[in-house]
Amino acid sequence: MRHLPFIPAALAAVVLCSFRSAEAQAPNFAGADVTSAAADHSPPRFSTGVTAGALSFTGGRTEQALSALLQFRPVPWLSLSAAPGFGRTTFGTGSSNGLTDIPLASSAQYLAPGLLWSPTVFGALSTVLSTGSAGSTLGVGRSSVVVTGGLSFTPRRGMYLSADASEPLTPATGNGSADVAISRSLGRTTPSLGFSAETGRPDSAATLARSVAAGVAFSVAGPLTLALDGSRGITTGAPKWAISMSFGTAFSGISSVSGGLMFGRLKNAFGSRAASSSGYTKTPTGGTSCKKIGTC
Repeated sequence: MRHLPFIPAALAAVVLCSFRSAEAQAPNFAGADVTSAAADHSPPRFSTGVTAGALSFTGGRTEQALSALLQFRPVPWLSLSAAPGFGRTTFGTGSSNGLTDIPLASSAQYLAPGLLWSPTVFGALSTVLSTGSAGSTLGVGRSSVVVTGGLSFTPRRGMYLSADASEPLTPATGNGSADVAISRSLGRTTPSLGFSAETGRPDSAATLARSVAAGVAFSVAGPLTLALDGSRGITTGAPKWAISMSFGTAFSGISSVSGGLMFGRLKNAFGSRAASSSGYTKTPTGGTSCKKIGTC
């Protein structure tokens, strides 16, 4: 509860930094679509953004969250990011609020413009710092390390195909996931469609999560981007629906890990809870996913 008064001030500071970064970088990004900006132009060294979102599970649990995405690029092909957040969850007559789990990621990418469809290969090593106990409804209750790899192609100018897969390296921290998406630049507007699937074995009485998603990103000024994203669960293991709004300079590019694609923006909005996967019961001391405690 004591963290709540600091949230508006923190968000205001992030937005102010976003405007200053956009003003400094505007000449390099003028006219660029938000998907290719990080690949075709020199990205800002420091970038920031804020995301607000809400989700609901078929079991009746709902959550609202705010997060700040902080990103640093020591070199153009490498980004380091963190996404601390604050959330509120309600289930039945009970509710709680507090800090969400904090995703930290190191993401690298390599662009090969001389090859067919100009492929970009990206990979990441990320961790989730748990801020609560195993029984917390705002987190998974334990820290984890995840490896991610992906590819992005440009079959024609302004069109982007991407696919990535993630797998946890730490035991009893859930299953992996795979995402595919297509984006189409319409100048300063870039709509996207995608599909996300949990991989591995579900917890007892749970189903693997499957979702479809759609989003649209608007280039406001330079790298300053406004993005609206939403997903719809097609299995009971996924959130019934999730929506998010992101604003800042940290949402350009092609990496879903750093928030450049809609799946990254949706996941950063809720810490690890939005993508809280099954598979926590692989060991007797497994964690407490929402599917295991029946609140999904």
